[in-house]
Amino acid sequence: MPTESKRKKAQANKEKQKESNALDKEKAKKQSKKARKQAKKDQKQAKKERNHEGPTWFKRVLAHCEDLDGKILILYGLLLTIGLLMVTTASSYLATSSGQATYYYLVRQIFFAVVGLFTIILIYITKPKIWRHRHVQKLMYIGVTVLLVFTFIFGETINGAQGWIGVGAFSIQPVEFAKPALVLLVANFLAKDEVQKTIVEINSPFKLITQYKKEAAAIGIWLVLVTFFPDVGGVLILGSLFVILLLNSGLTMKWLTRAVLVAVVVYISVVIVLNLFDLSHIDNYQVARFTSFINPFADAQDTGMQLVYGYYALSNGGILGRGAGNSIQKLGYLPEAHNDFIMAIIGEEFGLWGILLVLTLYFGLVIYIFHKAIKMRRTFDQAVLVGVGSYFLIQAFVNLGGVLGLIPLTGVTFPFMSYGGSSLLVTSIMIGIALSVIASDQAWRRDLRARRGHNRQNEIEN
Repeated sequence: MPTESKRKKAQANKEKQKESNALDKEKAKKQSKKARKQAKKDQKQAKKERNHEGPTWFKRVLAHCEDLDGKILILYGLLLTIGLLMVTTASSYLATSSGQATYYYLVRQIFFAVVGLFTIILIYITKPKIWRHRHVQKLMYIGVTVLLVFTFIFGETINGAQGWIGVGAFSIQPVEFAKPALVLLVANFLAKDEVQKTIVEINSPFKLITQYKKEAAAIGIWLVLVTFFPDVGGVLILGSLFVILLLNSGLTMKWLTRAVLVAVVVYISVVIVLNLFDLSHIDNYQVARFTSFINPFADAQDTGMQLVYGYYALSNGGILGRGAGNSIQKLGYLPEAHNDFIMAIIGEEFGLWGILLVLTLYFGLVIYIFHKAIKMRRTFDQAVLVGVGSYFLIQAFVNLGGVLGLIPLTGVTFPFMSYGGSSLLVTSIMIGIALSVIASDQAWRRDLRARRGHNRQNEIEN
């Protein structure tokens, strides 16, 4: 009896094993079929992208459109449209009073918007690995350095800073183009395997800079040149981008905390010094900007004029605004109403809700770029998107801080909104870089899935 029972048990176990094996085989077949389908799909897509016999420029653009991030493009379009409308209303009086056509500044801004759009397309269809090529990196650094040196020697002086180069009917600001170049150069350097290993081992930005003195000195040359223009806003933004990229390179959170504390201490120290010591006797445009932000009403007709009339504009606008085109301060009262202080004009004409609408769209773009950065798997991609997001964040902080009197005026524009060809072109370059990196990441993930599918299929067949 016990033997019979054992035999029946063994038979039952065998049947169960057979059923289990059959189920496993069925599951394996399904997985294999699914993997083959996915592999074929990915192969077709890759073939579609590669096999364009004599592809035209337009076809190349279409081939890349699958990975185009529509959200960034929509936000870019909305912000650019609002910016063009605001440049129109903020600059119309200035144009007519100086003998120009009413839409003089709008036409120029549209020209740079169109150039910027083509720049986005060009950068988008360029693979990020090309930017990382050794010769391209050298060319980028040398090009920006030559521009900055030329500006330092021969540049035009506007508002106390020798930061412009005249090109025909236009003036370009080379320090603006140093911003995307710095992001790409520093991101590429920090993404190198040997640098990443060093960061993990030493966990200190100071030791890292000491170890790579040559690379740090290269960026230092830019900062020194811009300091001597002098361009406080340019130095602040370039320096901040460099520090943020360093902190994002893999260093522990304690360094971020320390950096924030140092920034707070420096800010408080500057405010205390300016309150304790009267520096108004120093005849220097940049110093005047620092002294006027403490008490602009003390010299409301000279150094504090821009900030005071900016306050008047915001006060006039209130919650709902005076209506489109009805700004009073743009009528010759507020200097640079179409440029540095365009947010004050938005506040005056459209009120608090108008400013909030612009800031919602703007910071929606910034947050989305940072969100994409977090999802990046490759160090270079993440560093570049952090740099792009930080650029937009810092520009807005410095511009709004100046308009609200929280920090000294530095002449920094508000991206998309302010009039200025260099600013709009660099904004477009940054958007193009973000779109290209995100598309590259999508293509890389697709290829990775295809390779995994092939490997899985080979394993099942073997």
